[in-house]
Amino acid sequence: MNHCKNCKGDFGVENIELMRKGMRTTCPWLYVLPKKAEILHNSFVESMKTKRWNFILVSGDNGDGKSVYIKFLESIADDMGYPIVHIEIKDDQIAQYGPAPYFTLQVFNNLRLPDGELLSWKILQDEKTKKKVHQILEKDLATFEFWSPPLSSALLNVTDDSNDKLKKMSLSWLKGEPKYVTELKEMGIYDKTMKSLLNVPTDRALYLLKDLLNNLGHHGLIVSVDEIERVADLNRPKSIPTLSVLRDIINILTSHDSMPTKRGITQGLFVVYAISTFFLGYSGVIERSGVDFAAQADRYGRPKVTLMDVPRLGTVLKDSASQIDISFDTLTDLENLAEKIITCYGQAMKKTIGITQRELAKESFEKVTTPNKFLARANVMAMVKFLDKL
Repeated sequence: MNHCKNCKGDFGVENIELMRKGMRTTCPWLYVLPKKAEILHNSFVESMKTKRWNFILVSGDNGDGKSVYIKFLESIADDMGYPIVHIEIKDDQIAQYGPAPYFTLQVFNNLRLPDGELLSWKILQDEKTKKKVHQILEKDLATFEFWSPPLSSALLNVTDDSNDKLKKMSLSWLKGEPKYVTELKEMGIYDKTMKSLLNVPTDRALYLLKDLLNNLGHHGLIVSVDEIERVADLNRPKSIPTLSVLRDIINILTSHDSMPTKRGITQGLFVVYAISTFFLGYSGVIERSGVDFAAQADRYGRPKVTLMDVPRLGTVLKDSASQIDISFDTLTDLENLAEKIITCYGQAMKKTIGITQRELAKESFEKVTTPNKFLARANVMAMVKFLDKL
């Protein structure tokens, strides 16, 4: 495995193959940030450094690199010591669990700590973490119960090895299984509205977990949701509630009651949403000169639902989010991309590349057809294929 000096990690032949196919690599630091996006990006990173709160909306066309940018941002958060919840919209699972339960389950099961381990796994398997979590909950149970009494009780019980039966039942509750109803009801965990973890509101689960993470010595929590435009493919009974949950997560940061001056409860909480420019434009959230998003709908397919179908969601996205457009639009962006690809390709393939970054950028720009001239994915594929021929 070869180490790429421009990438923060190992960069092997398998990553070249991924780039050749236009797929995301395992090296986030290969990502090239467009010049026009630097100010907003640096502002978001600065807010993480100072442990404040922030919400950023990532837009771009299909193939512009929204998902890669999120991974890049997450790798920066990793280095700062932030736990991360990464969620991608999956219609089959939303259909299985329902919109709100799906997000709550994703938050609980996908919360990854800076050491790479899942919090849910460490709570159950790591004795040191288990003991620490139990002590934190025991010491300040009232604070955690303010967010969710059932979730607080379940976590308290699964970290207690003194009662195996109680631990087993609470673990079942955390898995989303509405079992042991009578027993759990007697213990105050079960009630008519909280049959399992799936019934805990997503925003309440986030608040509780962020408080727990702070007590464990972490800065806060990064929540990223990718492929939000896929919501438009769901039927309306599922898509509208899904977008409502996404709005509720934003409301954690943007509503008056949750402002930092109100208790500091948002401090250390960061939300990143990635949505296609087309879906944002068709929903009326953004405007782009010379682009008729309604006319484009015939090419992309008209969404079954728009962001404006959910009260306040479009307004919040338009007025409260820092909207970062990560699409390339200059040859300089392509040259910066070419510089990293030349270095990584040369080291991975153990070759000396006899071409400059400017020459490679021009070659790919000429090969890529319109309207994708500056599309990141198309240019990456073109650059790698050209280097293959050298």
